[in-house]
Amino acid sequence: MPRKFFEGHVKPNYNDWLAAPLDERLAKNAVADVNNMAARVFDHWRSQGAAQVFGVKNEGEYRNALAAKECGDFGLVRDVAEAHKHVILDRKSRRLTRSDQTGVAQMGYGEGGYGEGAYGCGDQLVVELDDGTKRALTAIMGNAMDMWERLLNSWGM
Repeated sequence: MPRKFFEGHVKPNYNDWLAAPLDERLAKNAVADVNNMAARVFDHWRSQGAAQVFGVKNEGEYRNALAAKECGDFGLVRDVAEAHKHVILDRKSRRLTRSDQTGVAQMGYGEGGYGEGAYGCGDQLVVELDDGTKRALTAIMGNAMDMWERLLNSWGM
């Protein structure tokens, strides 16, 4: 059941990372589980032929649909997770290519999304996209977590 996985794995890993936001190991564990939720949800709904999977045929298409229709930052979570696993990505829909594009860094004023990241431009985990854009991992993950909470609640799970 997706809610059980979310409550038992995703949220604890996410909260552990938030308690130590510069710990890359905890961050990557949290990123992996937020990404893995797609597999749990796809499997749950696919077996029932439900509309919640957007009519797609496989898990990869489901991840693309989530990023396009529910939360663009879920696509970045997927990229960070898969880059960590495979080191280099060649999937056309990616927004980053290499695992070393996520790490401890600082973002100056005007870098990253408005209101994202560490106050005073301190150290934080930063994702640098292929186009040079920088994003705070905390903001990306927060948006993806909000998506899962919203979807699980709307499904009554």
